[in-house]
Amino acid sequence: MTRLPDPDRSRAILIGTGTHADGSGLPSLPAIGANLADLRQVLTDPVTGSLPVDHCITAADPATAGEVGTLLARAAAEATDLLFVYYSGHGLVDERGRLHLALPGTDTADIRWTALPFETLREELLDSPAAIRVLVLDCCFSGRAIEAMTSGHSTVAGQIDVAGTYTLASTSATAVAYAPEGATHTAFTGALLAALRGPVALNLDDLFDEVRRDLAVRDMPRPQRRVVNNAGNLVLVRPPDPTAPRPAPASDPPPTAWTDPGASAPPLPLWHQGSVTALPESRRPKVEIRIPPWVWLPLLLLAAGLIGWYWLYTQTHWDRGDLRAAVQQAAVELGKQSTFADEDLRIHIARLIDESGKGPPHGITPSVTRIAKPDSDSNAGDYEVTSQDIAFCMHVTTTLKAPGHDLLPATVNLSATVTDGTCPTASRPGAGNGSSPSSTPSKTS
Repeated sequence: MTRLPDPDRSRAILIGTGTHADGSGLPSLPAIGANLADLRQVLTDPVTGSLPVDHCITAADPATAGEVGTLLARAAAEATDLLFVYYSGHGLVDERGRLHLALPGTDTADIRWTALPFETLREELLDSPAAIRVLVLDCCFSGRAIEAMTSGHSTVAGQIDVAGTYTLASTSATAVAYAPEGATHTAFTGALLAALRGPVALNLDDLFDEVRRDLAVRDMPRPQRRVVNNAGNLVLVRPPDPTAPRPAPASDPPPTAWTDPGASAPPLPLWHQGSVTALPESRRPKVEIRIPPWVWLPLLLLAAGLIGWYWLYTQTHWDRGDLRAAVQQAAVELGKQSTFADEDLRIHIARLIDESGKGPPHGITPSVTRIAKPDSDSNAGDYEVTSQDIAFCMHVTTTLKAPGHDLLPATVNLSATVTDGTCPTASRPGAGNGSSPSSTPSKTS
C-alpha cells in the first residue's frame, strides 16, 4: 500500500557539486544548481510537496567532506520515518574500483584524499534510525552504489533488510552520466523532475519506471535500482490539485555535446585516461555448477552407445553420394558390353554396383527392379536401384549388334543413363531394337 512520508519525522539532504577549479581534471557542471533548486522546490511545494522547507536542506558545492558529513549526520539522526539523500556531480572510481563523489576541491590525481568516499556516506545511511532510506545518485558509475548496498558483512545486510532502503542510480556500475550542454538539468535529474511533476502521484517503483522510459526514448543511459522491504511503495509528492496551476516539466533540448567525462562523442578527459581511474573488470558473482558423480557413468554409456550406433550405421548403410557414384559407374560398364537381347539385366546391374567398391564394407546389395519394359523381346527399359530411402533410375537402351536366328536371340549393345529418384511407373510403348523409353523420367531428389 502506498503512503506519504511523515513530514515531522522525515528529513532530506540534497548535495551537489558543479564547480571545479582549473587543473583539477574535472569540467564544471552548470546544471547542478538547477538540479538542487528544482528538486527542493518539488519536495517542499506547499500543495504537492511532502516535506517542510526546514526539513529539506541543500549542500551546494560543499568545500570539504567534513561539511557534508556534518549535515548528513544531523539529518540521518533526526529522521525516523524517511531519510532522503540526493547527490549530483561527478562520480569517480579509484584504482580498486571504489566509488567516490567529487567535491569542489577534488583532484583527479588524488581521488581518495580529496573526494567523498561513497562507503562513508553508506555507513551514515545504515546508522540512521529512519524507517525508509532513499538514496538517489546522479553521477558517473553510480551503479557501484547498488553493488555497495548489497555487499558487506551479514550484520550490515541485516540492517538494510530490516530498515528498508531504496537506492536509485542514474547509470550502471561502469557507465557515465550525461549532462547535455545547454540543458537546464542533467539528463537523469531532468527525467526525475518531469516524473515528479506529472499529473499522477507516483510511488518510488512507478517513478523509477517512468524515468527509465523517458531516458530510453532519448537513448540515454538506463538507471539502476535496489529495493529492500517494500520501500518502493513510498510516494514523494502528493496528488496534484487539478485546479491549481502546475509548472511545466522541463523540456531540455537533445544533447549535442557532453560536459560529463567519459561521454562517447568527445575525447575522454585526462583524468579518465590515466591508470588511477581506469575501470576494473566488472565483478560478477561466480556460479559453480556441480554435477553429481553418479551422472557421469550414464552420460559416458550414452555417448559410447551413440558413437557405436553411428559407426555401425556407416558400415551397413549406403550413402546417397556413394550409391549415385556406384550406379553411374555401373551404367558406364554396361555401355562397354554387349549381351543377348532377352537377358535379364537386374542381377548383372547389381553385380556391377557391388564390384564398384563404393559401398559400405558390410552393406546389403541395393535392390534392382525393372520398372518399364518397352519391348518384351528386349532388355531395354527402366531399372530402379534402391537402398533404404535412396533411389536412382537407370534408363537402359539397346542397339542391335547381331540379328538372332532359331538357336540364338539377337545380340545388342547397351547404353545407360542415370537420374535421381524413382522411375516412372507407367509403361511406355516399345520402338523395336535400338529404342529407348518414350518419356523421360523426372528428377525427384
